[in-house]
Amino acid sequence: MRRRRHYDNRRPRNKQRVVKKLNIKGKSPSHVTTYAKEGEHPDRTIKRFLKKCKKEKVVERARQYDYFEKPSAKRRRAKLRRLALIKKANAENKRP
Repeated sequence: MRRRRHYDNRRPRNKQRVVKKLNIKGKSPSHVTTYAKEGEHPDRTIKRFLKKCKKEKVVERARQYDYFEKPSAKRRRAKLRRLALIKKANAENKRP
């Protein structure tokens, strides 16, 4: 039996790749960037940066990768989180 080749899945060769150029200030790129606004106090800029970091959960993700976690432990944690959300939703629905 012959194998069929899937030519339709391949990238067309006559098209050029579009490369996005990033204007990065500093040595390494990060997903959270904050620039000082005109006449803004530096403390305010730092506060905005920390708020963005919390929103993106940068610190939590870094802590998550500090140590290896078994896949079964990840599944268990996710299951407990799901059960807690269901329990909370049921408690809110029972209120008159």
